[in-house]
Amino acid sequence: MSRRVRQPFVVLAVLAALVGGVACLDLPERDHRVSAGPGVEVITIRATDDRPLDARLWPRDRKRLVLYLHGYQRTQRDWWPEAAAGAPGEPSALTLDLRGHGDSGGDHDDFELMAGDVRTVLAFARVRGYERVAIVGAGIGGTVAALVARDEPGVSVVGLSLPADFADLEALEACAAIGPRLTIVAAREDLSARESLDQITRNARLEPSRALLLPGRAHGIALLRGESAEATRRVTKEALDRAWR
Repeated sequence: MSRRVRQPFVVLAVLAALVGGVACLDLPERDHRVSAGPGVEVITIRATDDRPLDARLWPRDRKRLVLYLHGYQRTQRDWWPEAAAGAPGEPSALTLDLRGHGDSGGDHDDFELMAGDVRTVLAFARVRGYERVAIVGAGIGGTVAALVARDEPGVSVVGLSLPADFADLEALEACAAIGPRLTIVAAREDLSARESLDQITRNARLEPSRALLLPGRAHGIALLRGESAEATRRVTKEALDRAWR
């Protein structure tokens, strides 16, 4: 099936891009029956290689933004309930389909391009007026977030089951560089995530309050459910509160 929309929709997309300041040609087809909720903006951002990156924005506070990144072979929809949960006046929320996932273009195994895509999204956010940005990432989303934050001194990261390395991505040095701005959470029986937490904690010399090892085997966004939810939400809130100071 072609990933290009029909011509009338392309015209509408171009008009929307001119209003929003983002080019939106060659959009992948979406299931328009699926809604992230009332008041949520559907946004497409062009990567540096012209691939479309699909996102949703919950606009609240005009200066602060939390960017949510999903895990490998997942989509931004994992984060929609969290993004929608903020009250008026709390930070805005942006969810993103990583390259090759969901409705974003490209190959899902082009790992080396994902950090550049997220930097492009951060640039978009700043054009929209967001001065303070924090990233919450699950799995590979946390790895990509750490790589981005290494070159973005104002960006803090919360990584849920953050892999120290994933395919071509190596995050240990990046995590050490952003140590004071990094918080990680993993479950004790999620062995690979636990090993990564131990490696990152040692290498980045994280304080215990920023490296939380919880009971159970929950991975990624599942840490926000069940027995690990209360502690994960608490440490995430603490990390975001620090990011806004």
